[in-house]
Amino acid sequence: MKFNCAQEDLSHFLQIVVRAIATKSTLPILTGIMLETKDAKLRCVATDLEIAIEVNIPNVQIHKPGIVVLPGKTFVEIVRHLPQNPIEIELDENSKTVSIVSKHSSYQLPILPVEEFPTLPDIKNGEKLEINSEKLKEAIRQTIYATLADDPRPFLSSIQWESSSDRLRLVATDVNRLAVKDIPVKTGIQKTALVPVRALKEISNIFGANPEENIDIYIGEKLIYLTGAGVTFSSRLVEAQFPRYEQVIPKEFQGSILINRSMLIEALERTSLVSNSIRLSVSDKGVIITAKEPDKGKSYEEIPVDFEGQEIEIGFNVRFLLDFLKTVDAEEILFKYIQEQKPALMQINEKDDYIYVVMPLKLSN
Repeated sequence: MKFNCAQEDLSHFLQIVVRAIATKSTLPILTGIMLETKDAKLRCVATDLEIAIEVNIPNVQIHKPGIVVLPGKTFVEIVRHLPQNPIEIELDENSKTVSIVSKHSSYQLPILPVEEFPTLPDIKNGEKLEINSEKLKEAIRQTIYATLADDPRPFLSSIQWESSSDRLRLVATDVNRLAVKDIPVKTGIQKTALVPVRALKEISNIFGANPEENIDIYIGEKLIYLTGAGVTFSSRLVEAQFPRYEQVIPKEFQGSILINRSMLIEALERTSLVSNSIRLSVSDKGVIITAKEPDKGKSYEEIPVDFEGQEIEIGFNVRFLLDFLKTVDAEEILFKYIQEQKPALMQINEKDDYIYVVMPLKLSN
């Protein structure tokens, strides 16, 4: 193997693929990155057996095709710190090393056994779902906060994806709240899959840099694939049963308020300085937000609102409200409630593609 390429191109794609190398593993091969030169492209792959990332780097001058596995982090850091000059990479079969040569720099790295590198399954011959990467990134951001990444219960550390003829729906819960986001798409695929939180964080980091970019999604029985902009990302799906969330979403309410989002965020953030447990008193006079802690004192905030229905006093974890409010940029938020110990619902006014259901706290006198 021998090829030349631009340092900036190689470094950019390696920063993506290195996300999939294993950080804690008894298998040294999983800490490596596989390089394969083929058809005027450099293919780089890394996997920890849970997720895998493959990139195809164009504009590579191939002198001798081949395949090799290098120690991942060391290789990536060397390339990243080299100046922006052409790089030559060559395998020496006799010494079992790879040389990395730039203008005034030269490094040699040992190789890892290619035959031990996992073979990645390919499911991209089935039906695909095409979606705008920025919209998918927004949907992940608007649901992932309602998960518990380290919880041993699988459905709490993943987000359910549901594709139908006209939409892709993401659903997340941590038992205390539920976030549901719909993205309009055109597809004939009817699929349901549980995607791990870790995979979703990587998807958000990898895709979405270009607002106009579309990505293709393939959902299999055990794997999900996303491809776009020269990158293929795959992840194992979670094999578990997601709760029947539809029955948690309230259908009838006893009252509602229309409230300015920015004013509410500011009031809640100030109140959180006193306590994370707050009391909302809702009436035709507005919303009064209060909190108290023996060692921190008391707080009082009043916000004007458009009010309909019955008055209520209801308690919440302030962080649960702020998590939702900070993922939207609308001017007004609709807040609907039933009674003190029943779930409340929040959404953007006059839009139903993103709803948030949150359980209240039991108020103390």
